Amino acid sequence: MARLWLAATCAVALTVLACNAAEQGPRPLPRRWLFVMRSMSQPQNLKRTLELLPRAKAAGYNALVLSDNGLMQPHSTDGYAESLRTLQREAKKNGLDLIPCVMPIGYSGVIIGQDPNLAEGLPVKDALFVVSVGKATLVPDPAVTVSNGDLEKVQGDTFPGWSQENAGKSIFADHQVVHRGQTAVRMERIAEAEPKWGHCRFIQTVKVHPFRQYRLRAWVKTEKFSNPSRARVLVLAPTDVERTLADIPISQETQDWTGIDTAFNTLEWNEVRLYFGSWGGGEGKIWWDDISLEEVGLVNVLRRAGTPLTVKSETGRVYKEGVDYEPIQDARLAPWDKHYHVPPAITLTPGSAIQEGERLRVSYYHPVLIHEYSLMCCVSQPKLYHLLAKQIKWVNDVLHPDHFFMQHDEIRTMNWDDACQRRKLTPGQLLADNARQCVQIIKTISPKAKVWVWSDMFDPMHNAVKEYYLVNGPLTGSWEGLGKDVGIVNWAGHLEGKNAKFFADRGHEQVLAGYYDGDEDGRGITRWLANTKDVPRVTGAMYTTWQDKYDALAPWAKAAWGGAPRGN
Repeated sequence: MARLWLAATCAVALTVLACNAAEQGPRPLPRRWLFVMRSMSQPQNLKRTLELLPRAKAAGYNALVLSDNGLMQPHSTDGYAESLRTLQREAKKNGLDLIPCVMPIGYSGVIIGQDPNLAEGLPVKDALFVVSVGKATLVPDPAVTVSNGDLEKVQGDTFPGWSQENAGKSIFADHQVVHRGQTAVRMERIAEAEPKWGHCRFIQTVKVHPFRQYRLRAWVKTEKFSNPSRARVLVLAPTDVERTLADIPISQETQDWTGIDTAFNTLEWNEVRLYFGSWGGGEGKIWWDDISLEEVGLVNVLRRAGTPLTVKSETGRVYKEGVDYEPIQDARLAPWDKHYHVPPAITLTPGSAIQEGERLRVSYYHPVLIHEYSLMCCVSQPKLYHLLAKQIKWVNDVLHPDHFFMQHDEIRTMNWDDACQRRKLTPGQLLADNARQCVQIIKTISPKAKVWVWSDMFDPMHNAVKEYYLVNGPLTGSWEGLGKDVGIVNWAGHLEGKNAKFFADRGHEQVLAGYYDGDEDGRGITRWLANTKDVPRVTGAMYTTWQDKYDALAPWAKAAWGGAPRGN
């Protein structure tokens, strides 16, 4: 009887506590942030952002996190600096701090724009060049072919040599609309044929040589194709873990026949998988034709101490740059450009020891662009830290912020070039060292500032794992580079708090980066906060949009922290 009484009493107590919690609503969050990704060098963006401030104040936000490439360029104009000061001043009037995003490690295009040779390099090993009339040019070794790449062999709606999804349902042979020849592939009615995922792919596995550079080329045409960003060309490594070697998105809903191409590296694989098609459906039509693959050399060749270039004979004799051949530079070096361009040749000097007709083996490094925007810098180059220090000093001189937000995020290639390999560290150790150096730069310039960083590259449940994209080795242990005073902006919304304890146990304060253009009613952040209610040092939430969407700014804040706090 006593046990029954105790059980009944406990049940009543739990019910009362639950009711009290429901009445209390969302728990107080001292850090209530709003993420804005806009360039303040454009007056219309400054104006639009200033207009957000009263709305943010009314909803209870107390900080604006600004992601702007101009923040990372110390040479920005005085007019730009004044725009930043105006934004900071008006934000303060509305009760919001201004938190600048700095140090783009992962999406490093703004750094590489200042010195293209700072890009992380992938190795090409012993590509064959043959000398003719004083110049050495690449000879494919061996030559590669795409089976039925011109798409002229067809049986109904099936193309021999290719694997197809939904032939005759969303993939058709078109004999009227072609780029060249008699036949092209037409894709339409994709969602009807594959309503769950909207997949419509055309696939072929091709034999290649490891550690060589290749050019993939195709022709595409679209007509009122409603989801062009989900249509693309992919080159994938033959592994269960996603290793994207090349990614070419389609940009226009309607466009005439357009050639698209890119250069990529095969790394350690001797075959690759070519994918053409849609990964998310779309209304309208898309055509493909004339698909080719060829080995190329010296496209975007990197020239710095950490990316040596060697030219040698097939017997092993190493030739000297500036003595046996002219210095090699790619005048069109642009790591951020997803399009192929004609590379430089190797020009022999007068009196060169290299002979006419000689077969040369050439090794070098080149950068890679992943998923259109992801371009990584080399963390082992001293000049990188010089540029980062200049950035932090400039931002500090202009804004004197109380917080800096480091942009380490989705680092998709690392530890391939000679500068990294000589250090004999894992990618996780390289990243840990980079994080320590970045924090130290900030602390040296602004000792009292609070430093924050995105979570993913330091999270063993997210991207700090054994295999990740084109990273050469495990990223595990990267978290050792973060002292407990570094705050974590946790964006793993798909985990809904499962990873929060890991960072809490290491002593980190956390802000949960929610919304992500898909949580208009705030249910996602409500679950996330509920799941972390017993995790210490979860002190905030950030409305995070990549699509510049702020319609849900107030209702999301209501769900996250109850809207404007009393007295705000």
